[in-house]
Amino acid sequence: MRFAVLADAHIGRSIPLAVAEHRRRAFEAAFTRAVNEVVSAGVDYAFICGDLFERRTLRPRMVQFVHDELYRMARQTEERHGKQMRILVVRGNHDGRPQSDALDYIKHPLAGYLHVFGDEDIVYRDERLHVVGLNYHDQIDRAFDLKVRPAFEGARGLKVLMLHGFVDHYNDVPPQNSYLTLDQLASMSPDFVFTGHYHRRCMPKRLRSGGWIITPGSLEVYDFAEAPDKGFYIVEAEGPEFRWVPLEPLHIMSQTRVESDRPRPPSWYEDRILGEVRAFVSRLRESGKQGYLRVKVRGRLSEGWPSDISMKPVEKIMAEEPLLLWVDRDTMELDLPESVARPQPENQDVAAYFSGFGAFAEEIREMHGRVRETLEEEASTQTGLLTPTQRAPLVQEWVRRLEAKRFGEAEQ
Repeated sequence: MRFAVLADAHIGRSIPLAVAEHRRRAFEAAFTRAVNEVVSAGVDYAFICGDLFERRTLRPRMVQFVHDELYRMARQTEERHGKQMRILVVRGNHDGRPQSDALDYIKHPLAGYLHVFGDEDIVYRDERLHVVGLNYHDQIDRAFDLKVRPAFEGARGLKVLMLHGFVDHYNDVPPQNSYLTLDQLASMSPDFVFTGHYHRRCMPKRLRSGGWIITPGSLEVYDFAEAPDKGFYIVEAEGPEFRWVPLEPLHIMSQTRVESDRPRPPSWYEDRILGEVRAFVSRLRESGKQGYLRVKVRGRLSEGWPSDISMKPVEKIMAEEPLLLWVDRDTMELDLPESVARPQPENQDVAAYFSGFGAFAEEIREMHGRVRETLEEEASTQTGLLTPTQRAPLVQEWVRRLEAKRFGEAEQ
């Protein structure tokens, strides 16, 4: 048996919005190239491990595009290789929720080649495979115990688990995210575990139970911080053997920094940003590809404001160079001059600021005070933030008070 393992196609992604159509085209092009490679490989099963779409609400054209490409994958595989392949898909966090699922758009009673896992119907069986497909869950460890363990009982044939979620000590799990462990996965003794959600490619890893886990990453560069190592895996089940199929991103998406260890005027940062843009244009010309650049600015201003860093020279280059699609200047890490006076929240009359809300302004003042007190007493010393448990009572109180009001009724 031969498998294709793909994830995180994100069809419909349009971020950054300044180049939205270019971004949508890039993700569609990556998916088309992936389908071409899958057809060429002649697989028996294609596993799509979540985030097929970027969001629940989609343009009809994008839905039709995905539907047509999946159909083409199955039809051309049969025409070229004489195989009636199956495409198995789990829902990712971008694909929606059980009550609002973007994967509903691609289901069709006559599409026998396609199996979309539900939230209760999580098992696919045939004479060769027993596949458990776990859709995205906020608490994936809890879902694993409640759903996956029972779903593997009495399994026959090759055992496959496909899911959309992080795996600790295999993926670099971001803080505050739920995850599964390698030991949890091994406890099911699967032959293969295929995972999505993590956008970087991970090399195949042997589980202590003898099975294998792979994460292919996304098909296209999702954000500026990602490396361009994109693609998917072809897996020969007997052996097994793993072959990486690279997909070259349509555009070059790069991030660079301009930093200073001492205060500088806006013109200094402006010149360095311009230098980074010119270097990026040279890179684009060498590759013959279009691209977009983000310049992160870090340091301190000796005078003026971040808005004083003019982008007009960069805009001129963009107007003259068709390969340079967009440049983003990020000054979130640029500090103001020490001499700049900062407003002191303690001296502001909150009720006066919200006087337009009438008597409700006093309630806003009260709640503002409660929030400040809670932050001072309970906030993390490292982040200055409250935990979700600490925030919840405050949020609930805000919602209760807002819902009790009927703003604008007096004017009506």
